[in-house]
Amino acid sequence: MSVQIFTSQLNAIKANDEKTLQQLYSAVYPNVEHYILLNSGTTDQAKDIFQEAFIAMWRNVQLGKFQPQGENSITAYLFQIAKNKWMDHLRSANVNKTVSLKENHQDLMTFESYNDKDTERLASIKESYKKLGNSCKELLTRFYYKKQSLKEIADALEWTEATAKNNKYRCMERLRNMMTK
Repeated sequence: MSVQIFTSQLNAIKANDEKTLQQLYSAVYPNVEHYILLNSGTTDQAKDIFQEAFIAMWRNVQLGKFQPQGENSITAYLFQIAKNKWMDHLRSANVNKTVSLKENHQDLMTFESYNDKDTERLASIKESYKKLGNSCKELLTRFYYKKQSLKEIADALEWTEATAKNNKYRCMERLRNMMTK
């Protein structure tokens, strides 16, 4: 019986059945968004990545490149495409691009070049930072001021490197949210 369900679902996707496509979209998107948010992404990035993944899945079904392997294979397939696209995004040159200080020396600010707006922003950052919890302050201090790697932080705090990365992201989001209020 389940083979018939998969076949009918694949046929519905091939026929561009709006209801089936919407159900698939609704079933998988929350998991993809959750995954991307936990891995240094934003909701907008999750939407973009999922859209690309959904189109790739649809195209592969249309071309007969996808063959179901199990009960949840189409949803797992779509999630895996999104996950791979996100990992590609994280590895891309645009995300990991670093600029040496020598190349970008004109953007460096000296104390004399600070204006009132910069001073107000720094004061806002300091005030918001003081209100963060101790664990966030320790994590951000280790990363931004002591220049420790996420691996070093994870070892010191007895976390996995992924946990350190996720917590850093959450702490920065909390700090940003505090500053926008």
